[in-house]
Amino acid sequence: MTNKPVSLIQLTNLKDNEELSKAFVPYIAGSPSGDGYRHQEIEDIASLLTNFKLPESCYSDFIYSYRIPHPSEEFDLIKITKDHVLNIELKSQMISKAKIKEQLERHEHVLKLLSDQIYCFTYVSQTNQLFRLYDGKLFECSFEMLKELLVSSLITREVDLNEVFSPKNILVSPLNDSERFVHGEYLLTQHQCDIKQNILSKIRNCNSAVFLGITGGPGTGKTLLLYDIAKELSKTMKVLVIHCGELCEGHRFLESNLENVQIRPAKHFRNDNDIDHDIGCILLDEAQRIYDSILEKIIRRTRFKKLPCIISYDEKQRLSHSEFKRKSVSRIDTLCEKPFKLTTTIRANEETIQFIDCLFNLNNNHKNVSFPNIKLFYEPNKKRASDLAKSMGIHDYQYIGLTTSSYDRKLDYQKGDLNTHTVIGQEFDKVCMIMDEHFFYDEENHLSSSPHPNPDYICTNLLRQGLTRARIGIALVVTTEHLVKKILPLLASEKTAQ
Repeated sequence: MTNKPVSLIQLTNLKDNEELSKAFVPYIAGSPSGDGYRHQEIEDIASLLTNFKLPESCYSDFIYSYRIPHPSEEFDLIKITKDHVLNIELKSQMISKAKIKEQLERHEHVLKLLSDQIYCFTYVSQTNQLFRLYDGKLFECSFEMLKELLVSSLITREVDLNEVFSPKNILVSPLNDSERFVHGEYLLTQHQCDIKQNILSKIRNCNSAVFLGITGGPGTGKTLLLYDIAKELSKTMKVLVIHCGELCEGHRFLESNLENVQIRPAKHFRNDNDIDHDIGCILLDEAQRIYDSILEKIIRRTRFKKLPCIISYDEKQRLSHSEFKRKSVSRIDTLCEKPFKLTTTIRANEETIQFIDCLFNLNNNHKNVSFPNIKLFYEPNKKRASDLAKSMGIHDYQYIGLTTSSYDRKLDYQKGDLNTHTVIGQEFDKVCMIMDEHFFYDEENHLSSSPHPNPDYICTNLLRQGLTRARIGIALVVTTEHLVKKILPLLASEKTAQ
């Protein structure tokens, strides 16, 4: 646990000596560094305490300035007791009540991972006002209400917040955590919320066909945002989600449990009238893979029915030469003019993102970066390599094989429950994949590959597709000494020990 429980009195004892306080507060609060120290917050806490006359024990065991990286969220003060969680946000000046309410709603939602009983407050030092979120509404409250909570919050419990708020618990995939998604147990980033509101506003104010794009790299939350918008729209209209790939169990669960949401694979649409007459909105997921002819049918139907059409795509996430040759991405770019772009990766942790970056370009390796959640195995026998990769399931790794070919059976040994085509749009806590002689590093230390047994597929793109499904960990089973020699320096023990 990085952040340590601390007394509010201890936090404010040096409020009149900013330089010393800047060094002392991160030490007692267990903050990673003093870079984010804000002395105004210390003064805000001191101002808050002037409203009470309580024993010092009532101010103990607060977590100060805790940050969740994905989605990015910061909590000024948290106290975790056996019965409830208390959250106090600090503002030096008054901001709009809408923004106060929005922040507290996000915090209440996230903190429900800790307790069913959440108390969220915002204190404004300039006006000495206290606000509370209760039953979805924000209202100004008396300090007596907070005082009662401070008095009743003496019995605390120790919690590893980094474990509770790990990506596997806080990041929800509509396709792999479908039940949690249906029940709303997820949180959009502020950027996602802004895009969502923009899209909904454009749909509400449009009386003709409109094409709206959502783009971004792997793990930026395109699918989560798209399905969240579908769920919101389904409250007032019938929604069709077209997935440009194979449907999985998650798709079928969502369709069965979300009223007014229909989910179909793109290959289902051979004729313009394959889209039901009562559809109110069309959403395309993974549209960079759609056939030109099917896209044109959807465009015609959208224009004929004067529907809104939301298109989610990533031009780099194409798995074959034929997908790159299609005109669908350029057509979508033209249709959507200025697509909304997601830029921050929220699915994977920073370690996984950096490792994949280094794996594909060894020149990106830095000695001060370690990868404790990445595992490397060497097994030259392909049958044993396959058995090893699949056995990693007992350690919670999801094995993903490279998509095989009907032309040539060289990759058949990698067959399993999932392959790099069937996992499109999905995500898992940990992923295991095999790298065999198809992969090698060129003279510039960039990962390259020989032709896939199906000459249309691109091995490196398939590998990236599978690895970017991982939230927190990756295991690689390699079958050649060349790959061991090249990849091992990324995982050198002396780096891990730093």
